[in-house]
Order: sequence, then C-alpha cells, then structure tokens
Amino acid sequence: MSRRARALSLACALAVAAGPAPAQTPPLPKPPELSELPALPLLPALPLVTAIEIRTPTPLGKKSEVASVLEIEPGKPLTDMAVRHTLRNLVATGAASRAELYTRTEPEGVVVVLVLRPVVQVGRVRLAGDLGLDESELKAVLPQKEAEPLAEEAVVQGVYNLQNLYQQNGYFKASVHLDVHTDPVQHGADVTYQVAAGPRATVGTIAFDGQLAPFAPAILIDRLRTKPGKAYRQRAAEDDAERLQAWLIEQHYGSARVDRPRAAYDAASNSVGLVYPVQLGPLITFTLTGGDEKKLRKKGLLPFLGPEGYDEALVQQALAKIKAYYQLQGHYHVRVDSAEKPAEGKLDLAITIEPGPVYTLEAVEFRGNRGVGSSQLAKLMSTAPRKLLRPGSGRLVQDELDADIENIRSYYALQGYGEAKVGPAQVTEQGAVLRLAVPIDEGPQQRVVKIELRGVEKLDAARLRKSLPLQEGGPFHPVLLEQTLTAIRTAYADQGYLRMQVSAASDWDRSHRLVDLTLSVLEGPQRVLDRVIVRGNQATRVEVIRRALAVKQGEPLGQTKLFELESRLYRLGIFSRADVDLTGSGLDSPERDVLVRVEEAKFKSLTYGAGYDTQEGLRGTVGFSHSNVAGQADSLRADMRLSQRDKRFRLLFNQPYLGSRRIPLTSTLFYFDTREVSFRTKRWGGRVEAVKASPHKRLSLAFDYRVVELTVDPGVALNAIERQNRPNQLSSVIPTLLLDHRDDPLEPTRGWSALAQIQYSFPLASKADFLKLFLQQTRYFHLGRPGVVAASLRAGGIEAFSSLGRGDPDVPPSLPSSNVFIDERFFGGGSTTHRAYSLDRLGIRGQTLIQPAGRSAFLPVGGNGLLLANVDYRFPIAGPVGGILFFDSGNIWPDWRDIRLREVKSGVGLGVRYLSPIGPLRAEIGWKLNRERHPDEPPFVVFLSFGNPF
Repeated sequence: MSRRARALSLACALAVAAGPAPAQTPPLPKPPELSELPALPLLPALPLVTAIEIRTPTPLGKKSEVASVLEIEPGKPLTDMAVRHTLRNLVATGAASRAELYTRTEPEGVVVVLVLRPVVQVGRVRLAGDLGLDESELKAVLPQKEAEPLAEEAVVQGVYNLQNLYQQNGYFKASVHLDVHTDPVQHGADVTYQVAAGPRATVGTIAFDGQLAPFAPAILIDRLRTKPGKAYRQRAAEDDAERLQAWLIEQHYGSARVDRPRAAYDAASNSVGLVYPVQLGPLITFTLTGGDEKKLRKKGLLPFLGPEGYDEALVQQALAKIKAYYQLQGHYHVRVDSAEKPAEGKLDLAITIEPGPVYTLEAVEFRGNRGVGSSQLAKLMSTAPRKLLRPGSGRLVQDELDADIENIRSYYALQGYGEAKVGPAQVTEQGAVLRLAVPIDEGPQQRVVKIELRGVEKLDAARLRKSLPLQEGGPFHPVLLEQTLTAIRTAYADQGYLRMQVSAASDWDRSHRLVDLTLSVLEGPQRVLDRVIVRGNQATRVEVIRRALAVKQGEPLGQTKLFELESRLYRLGIFSRADVDLTGSGLDSPERDVLVRVEEAKFKSLTYGAGYDTQEGLRGTVGFSHSNVAGQADSLRADMRLSQRDKRFRLLFNQPYLGSRRIPLTSTLFYFDTREVSFRTKRWGGRVEAVKASPHKRLSLAFDYRVVELTVDPGVALNAIERQNRPNQLSSVIPTLLLDHRDDPLEPTRGWSALAQIQYSFPLASKADFLKLFLQQTRYFHLGRPGVVAASLRAGGIEAFSSLGRGDPDVPPSLPSSNVFIDERFFGGGSTTHRAYSLDRLGIRGQTLIQPAGRSAFLPVGGNGLLLANVDYRFPIAGPVGGILFFDSGNIWPDWRDIRLREVKSGVGLGVRYLSPIGPLRAEIGWKLNRERHPDEPPFVVFLSFGNPF
C-alpha cells in the first residue's frame, strides 16, 4: 500500500473511530470498548495486519502527521520493531501524551487498535497586568512556547525567569502569578502570567570602596550614567563600572580597576545603594624619545595608553610592534628600549627609539635545499626582496623572518623531512643593501610506500583513499597520519557511522625511511533516519517544512547533516528559531527520528511615510510584506509611492519551490508614471523568472513584458530623452546560463566564468520581433605576490525579423539596428566596458554614432553587434590599496555581420583600487590608441567607479 493510500485509509479510520467530540471528556484509564481486547501478543507466526483503528476521546488535529509516523501497515506482518517504533513516534509528534496498542484477532489476521491519550497543546502564552517592561523582552525568557505540548516544568520555570528579570531591572516588589486554563474537550491550554510590576526602585546612595585621592567621590559619580534618584537597572550599573574604569585610564591611571558594584536593596525606601570597588594604582607618565608619539598612537603601537590600561605585558608588546614598524620602514637595526621609574604614587615610563640607517633587501636565497625547490620555498615566505612594482617592498622585519623560518620548518616536516633543520637566517650588509640567506639541512625524507585499507565495506574505498592526506608515494609525518585518521572518522560520521573505530599499524624498512601503513576500520552500525517529526509550527504547513528538509527515510544521519537541516529551515526566512535534534531511542536500533522544533517569526509588516520637497511636492509611501503566504513560505511584497510628480507601484511574489522542486520562482508587476520637466513617461509590465542554482551553475528562464509610453512636450526632440525613457513594447523569453568557477564573486583571483544569454522578443502584444545573443567568458590568473591577471571577452548579436515601422528617427532605415528598440541595442564605453571612452561613446561614426541635423556632436544610438576584450593586471600596493594596468579593445557595429577586427578601437590605462568590505572602489584613467580627431573625442577619460569592470 502506498503512503498516500495508507494516509487515506487512516483518515477514514479516524473519522469512524473518533466520532463527534463529547461535551466532557471522561477519565480514560482504559477505553470501555476495549476492555475485552487482549493485550498485544507478538505471535511467533507474525500475523498480517488487516486494518488499523485509532481511538481517541477528542478529534485528532494532526491526522496527516499521525499517518506519516505509523510503521504498521495493513497487508504487512505485525512485527515487534514496527510496534515499538510506532508507539515511540506517536508520542514524539506531540499528538498524544501516551499511546497504547491492542489487537483484535480475525480470521484473515489482526486488527490493530491504537488508543491515543491526548496531549495538552498550548495555544497561547500571554502576559497580562501591569508589565512595566517591554512584552517582547519578557516573552524571550519564557521556556514554554506556543504550539508546543504543555510542560509543567517549563511553565513554572517561566515564573522564576520573569521574577529574576524584574529584579535585574529594579522591580523588586514585582509579583508573578500563573494561570493555566485548559480545555478538556479540545485538550488545549492557554498559559497566562499575571504580572504586577509595582514601583521601580531608584538608585539611592553611590559610594566607592578604595583609595580615591586625588579624586573626590562627586567627580567619579559625575562620570556615571546611573545617578542617585534615577531608575535602577543592574546592567546599567555594571556598565558604569567599565565606563568609570575607562575614564580613569584616560586620566593616566593606567592600572586602575573598577569592579562590579555591590548592590543593597532597601525595601522601606524602595532604593538600591551601590558601592563600587576602586583601585587607582599609580599615576603613569610617559615620554617618548626618537619617535613621533602621535603617529605611533594612531597606528595602535602604544596599546598601554589605550582603553586596555597599563600592563607590563602590553609594554613588551608595544616594544615589539614599534621595532617591527620601523623595520618595515627599512630601519633593520632599530633599537627600542624602555625604562620604568616608580615613585610615590607615580610611575614614569620612558621609551627610547634609535632608528638607525635605512636598508633595502635585495636578495633572498636558500642554501642546501635539494628536495624542495627555491621557488616553492619563496612562496612560503612573506619576506621578499624589493620589487619594482611594489613600493615599500624589500624590507626585512625580524618577526616576519622568524615566522617565515618556522613556516618553512613546518612545511618540510609535512613533506616527510622530520629531521630538517632550517636557519638560523644569515643577513649580510653591503652598504644600504641587505642579502638574506636561509641555510637548510633537509636530512632524510620519510615516504609512504603502501596504504592498505581494511574493513572498509560501507563506503567507497577508492573515493575515501583519494581524500586522505597520506597518499602512496607521498611524504609521511605523524601529523599527516593523525589527519588521515581524522579524515576517515569524519567521512564515516557524515554517513551516520558514529561508533566506528579506526587504527593504524606501520611497517618500516631498516633505514626507517619507507613505511607501509595498514589502516583498520571497524565500521559499526549506521544511524539512519526513520521519521521526521515537526513541532511548534502554527501557520506554516508541515509539508512545507518537510519539503525544505528534503530528507528521506533511511538516509544517513551525521552531525553535519543535522546542521545542514537547520540551515535549510533558516533559509526559508520564516523562522526565528529552528532546532533539529534526534529523539531518544531507548532501543538498540540504528533508526532514529528527527525532531524539528520551530518558532515562527513575524510574517507581516506594514510601512508608511509622508514628506514634502520642492521637486516632488507632497509625497507618501505605503508598503506591505508577508513572508509566509498561506503557510507555504511564499513571500509577497507590495509598495506604492505617490507624489505630485510621479506614481509608482510594484508587486513582488516569490516562491522558493516550483512544485516539489527547489526552483525559486519570482513574479513581479510594476507601474511607474513619472513627470519630468519636458516629458512624461509611463512604464508598466511584469516578469516571471525561475532559477535553478548549484554551487557553480545558475540556469534561469524568464518571461518579460514591458511597455514604455512617452509623451513629449512640443519642441522637444526624441534624441534629447534618455534611452531608457524611449517608447518600446516587448514580450521576451530570456534563458540564461552562468557557469561560475571563480574563487570569490566580489574579488576573484583565480578561476573562470562563462555567461550565455538568449533573448527572443516575439510579436505577442508587442511591436518587436528579434533574437538577441550575448556571450561572455572571463579568466583569472593568480601570479602570487605580483598580483592577478584578469581577462574578459564579450560578444553579442541581434537579428531583427520584422520592421518597427516608425522606429528611432536618428537611425537611418537602411541600418538593421533601426528595427530594434534603442534600449535593447548594444552600447560600449564606460567604466565596465571600454575605459578609454566615455559612457556609451564607443562606436562607428555614421552607423552607431549618429550626428543629428544641425548638431556638431555625435550621439550614441547603439548597434546590433558587439565585440569587446579586456585585460587587467591588478597588483597590490599596501594593505587594501592596489593598482591596475589595463588594455581594452572592441567596438559596436550596426549589424553583427559587419563585425571586423580592423575596426576595433583600443585603449590603455592605469588606476588605483581600494578593496572595501563590499567591493573595490576604483579611480582610473584611460587613453585612446585609435583616437579620431574630433572635438567630442578627448584623448583620455577619467572614471571613479565601484565594483570590478568584469
């Protein structure tokens, strides 16, 4: 019997067995109608189940949920394991507090009778009375949640949590009473916490414990935000301790410490007395000789003068940081010394800096290395000789050099050279030039000859072998062996083998350089999924949660899998909390239930606003959003903006699933009516797009319909209107494929991407009939320290199948581009296409750059053919600042058949890049290599832009 048929038969059984709800629920020690039924005997012959009856004193609200967890099925034998799992699953769903099972023998087999003792579900958790505090803050400390089974310990714990919260906020006289109202018919409950916050305590006296001189108590109290007479909050009083300590440090008492205050409550006056323990320590005076204190402070090189306060360890850190800073400026032999002079209540700290001459590191060489090449060792070092394109390079910093030596030593160890000796580094001087030599004694290399995997039966041994850090013929090191064992444990744990054991045995040759390894695995039982049980959902449908989890019965359950399931639920964006755990088994069985507890977030929101400005006049905005429409995790967003100048409306509906498949479907409707100085534009239309995405691939299919109507004032030429406001009417189908193998979408340094997009605009409620193809290929080459070479090739073509009639008046009818709306043609020039030309100014005069009658300047009208190539060399300068050298070449043609390489226009340029957390900020200048002598074609163009050009 299929699951759907089983659920249907179960629903029928429920309808017959439950009957109408009685007015009052009698006690149910045992249903009277079942008194003659014998207790369940598990017959040796394993009788067949002929039918399932479910009896409960109240209508069952979660029929589908109950049906999904039954492991007893009509037509199948009645087994002990199926009975145990069914009873366990029924209790875990929360549909019953206890489940009992009986059988009734019939000639064909047995009828299974399930008796469910109803569980009390919490419908509402309310706070009533004089709250004093924000309701959301109070509800956050209540363990009992809505749509969860009533738990006595959770309800009572909520009383204590509320009382503690009120005391922390100064409500020492607050009282909390509990009222639980149960419905014996529906077996539901409403939990109400009756609160009487009472008056809030104020801060009474504030005192200090410790030697305060030279400060008077009133001065210290003035630095606190908590003042006598103000409302008391424990958190605010504790924050004041940190605030006062920071102020004392600013007054040069770097060792000052202020602990949390001791609070004493006086019930008669309803006030709290506070006593702050204070230790001032000595007054610290600081002098710096040989350096710029302001500059060192700005760079954070004097941490003992900051909010952390004075500490001898911080002073030593400062000395090391100052030395490294000066060495980074080329002062390799810098000397940094400190001296402390304690006096009565004072401490004088003096730091002396002797920079010395400036040196440049010209060469780094390795001596004695045979098994590892010098080029590979150089990649392991941050210390490097001077580079022509890297200002400030070629500095020798001792701390960095020491770290480099340790890094090389670790690398040798992981390459099997366990006895390798690296360093000490040898630095020689030749005037202002330094040369660095790193001596290396590699010693013998230990290698793995053979790896034998024993006991691997449930996993793919070949795939597991390839994933191991240790490989046959590769180096051996104890760390690599431990990593290998960990990799095997992780691979098994991800597949649910949590009790597996793995051990290693080694067989060395006489020289102790070659080893055979035997890795023995004891797999143990596999933990797999039995049922998914959902709790806490109120508006969200259970099937939506199950669909998002996308797990099947019998699927392996590792800890990583549980974390992944939680992430899938959070990605729906409708839950404020989602916990995925395993239910207690109590059985020596590998099958486990997954218990999902969710807490739904606020689904609906309404925003509105109003304003006035001189351009738009009066304006108002209204927005509405719903993130869980009909409990399906679909989101709806609508916003409207009205002013005396324009009207805008947009409706967006997003479905994360298309049927049962995770294919997001986004639908958009829009209407814009905008009035400018000399024209009025009306836009309306819609778009439906489905997307299928994977880590390195994105496939989308969109249908797009757009209409633009333009009303122009008398005397205004069409070419004076921006192209996005020109009239058009399009119905398009747009499939797009993106392959993305870049290492970072914001700032890629290696990898490649490929984009292919086709747009077919057909004459259905449209005036356009054309086919448009756009292709782009990018490639990134990481050069290591020198930087990154990035290349892009873009090509496109448009084929029109019919005439637009009265199209663009600026384009001659003889050109194919006249039959394509201007907003759909290709344009070139700008910071993201060709940086030697201004925005849209790349083209061929008379064809894609048209000179209107009576004008000396050429206007860009775009074309039906595009070919564009870009090459960037991006190199670091200092920190997040980098430089760029670029070469751009390409052009725009009126027809894709007219593309000729001899007509491409090229340019070169350079720029500066600042890598911000959200992408690069670029300042670039590009020079034309094929400049035409015309007034509107300057020799160079300057851009300030954000993001990468490709």
